[in-house]
Amino acid sequence: MKAEKVKAGKYTVIVDQLLAGVFAHEAFGHLSESDFLYRNERVKKIMELGKRFGPDELSIVDDGTLLGERGYYKYDDEGVRSQKTYLIKDGILVGRLHSRETAGKMGEKPTGNARCISYRFHPIVRMSCTFIEPREMSLEEMLSGVKRGIYAKGAYGGQTQLEMFTFSARRAYLIEDGKIGPLTRDVVLSGNVFETLKNVEAIGNDIKLHGGLGGCGKDGQGPLPTSTGSPHVRIKNVIIGGK
Repeated sequence: MKAEKVKAGKYTVIVDQLLAGVFAHEAFGHLSESDFLYRNERVKKIMELGKRFGPDELSIVDDGTLLGERGYYKYDDEGVRSQKTYLIKDGILVGRLHSRETAGKMGEKPTGNARCISYRFHPIVRMSCTFIEPREMSLEEMLSGVKRGIYAKGAYGGQTQLEMFTFSARRAYLIEDGKIGPLTRDVVLSGNVFETLKNVEAIGNDIKLHGGLGGCGKDGQGPLPTSTGSPHVRIKNVIIGGK
């Protein structure tokens, strides 16, 4: 509580594994669920397969085959075997998540993502374990490229509205001349998910997956067990609310 409030503006931000994983799930993963996508002509046009969505280093995956993760299952609730599905691979949008129904409507193949919380509910398109794949850079190397920025850790939660997002960091520090500096507070990250993905500058080598005790809610079904994950990620020009 004694930390200074962050000054509003645009910053280069390094987000930790938990916050980057929540971003991948909430801000991008839900846009990749095709029961939403095929009904929204504007977003469907934006989410055109083959378009560049980020740098070559960026790959986002949904994988229900990771034994031991909360997002693991062998078959979805339509009997389709779970699988590893690349949503973004090497910066290019290459896939989305499907049930049998949405795959048929969009002329694509089921991905094993039709899930429900119990037999009382109809299966809908849901994520499993959604994460950003690691690359080569260490956190120290990532920090060394930042003269003044913010290191944001964890997420209290956030809101998404189509491609716009807002997330509150649990804890944040100023970055000064490549080193983690003093605590700062009331750090709220916001922006357009597509612009933010294009502004990814560096991806770390220290991936962590997180399942937690809760889960994902959608269309009155929740909490559904899912996992998120990422290494540290450095992003330029992030809008930070503050004083």
